[in-house]
Amino acid sequence: MKVVGIIAEFNPFHNGHKYLIDRCKRDLGADYVVIVMSGDFVQRGAPAIISKFSRAKMALTSGADAVFELPVYYSLGSAEFFAQGAISLLSGLGAVTDIAFGSEFKDLDKLSKIADILIEEPIAYKEVMQKALSEGASYPSAQAKGLCAELKASGRVSEEADNADENDLLHEYMDIFTCPNSGLAVEYLKALKRKDSPIKPHVIQRMGASYHDTAIINSDAPSASATGIRKLIIGSKTSTLTGGLITDAMPMEAFNELTGYRGVFLSENSFSELLNYKLLLEKNEGYEQYMDVTYDLSNRISAFLDDYKDFSSFTALVNSKNLTYTRISRSLMHILLNITQDNMDAYKADGFTNYGRILGIKKASSGLLAEIHENATIPVLDRLKDADKVLFPLQRQLFNETLAASSIYNSLAQNGIKTEFSLKQIII
Repeated sequence: MKVVGIIAEFNPFHNGHKYLIDRCKRDLGADYVVIVMSGDFVQRGAPAIISKFSRAKMALTSGADAVFELPVYYSLGSAEFFAQGAISLLSGLGAVTDIAFGSEFKDLDKLSKIADILIEEPIAYKEVMQKALSEGASYPSAQAKGLCAELKASGRVSEEADNADENDLLHEYMDIFTCPNSGLAVEYLKALKRKDSPIKPHVIQRMGASYHDTAIINSDAPSASATGIRKLIIGSKTSTLTGGLITDAMPMEAFNELTGYRGVFLSENSFSELLNYKLLLEKNEGYEQYMDVTYDLSNRISAFLDDYKDFSSFTALVNSKNLTYTRISRSLMHILLNITQDNMDAYKADGFTNYGRILGIKKASSGLLAEIHENATIPVLDRLKDADKVLFPLQRQLFNETLAASSIYNSLAQNGIKTEFSLKQIII
């Protein structure tokens, strides 16, 4: 039995996501497609625009067979932690044979060589990266410079170059590293290698608009980005989403779920008042206990606090040349949700603590669920009320923290969810 895993946010689900699922079944011969999906908070340091339950239903009605929730420490982590947490979950299910991911670049060998360098951290890579950081480069830019230096120093470029110009090849590797989806692809490969996982990776070239493209549809990108769709949705009411550009960008089943959503479409600014309160409350103590918050960043947050207006403008205000907007946004969300460095260190040391919470499954995929229950090496939660019985203390801690973050989300989303313990998994 071939079970292909996909790691995703589906924020919201669009035609590009359906294309990936369809390719898994058509081209890879998947008997089942299993999704590990971010819960109510996503990797760029923001809430998902609609709840994880609605997004899971979108996936199930568009070809997925089962959807599992990625715990909040990983869904709101750096690309590295996001990937390692998700790979840990997929591996722990015991039934996943393959993984497929979209990338702007489809050459798996090149992506794999980059992953090897980042794991090994050879001298040329580390020296050039550290020099770039000391000169004020952002971390992604410094990593890319270190990568190119190592490729040159090791002779790996000349071995591959053949008739290609060496500088062109170096630029190609730089592009691979700095494009968002190919960057995540490298992190997935790193995570698989570190776990010595038997899961076989497959690259499916990303089609349509780029990750950051805010245009919903254009002639060069018939498949819109989630960023473009969110831009149209934020500030709208469900009753106004009655067709046009969004229906062109999403499968009809997903669009119907969007228009039927019982709640408020959220953005980071939905959390502005809560964040301001939390920052003011802890100003004297500082914020270094939270994940990704360094001493310098903590001081910058305190220094600009008197000029606080809302979440997004404050993120931009704190922004600096060596810290990306996304990194700061994630750090602020970590402060708001009490996501601490000590707890993340404990989860990492435990091999990225995990459990498998099922958000939804297809009736026709009962064979998949039986396979998972028989072979899983992590607890699988069909019902939340079983958590205390089957989770070890560290797993229970991660579960409780994820549930607490979702409670804050549900309160602001006004989606009628008072407690997730009262909910049943989605069955399609």
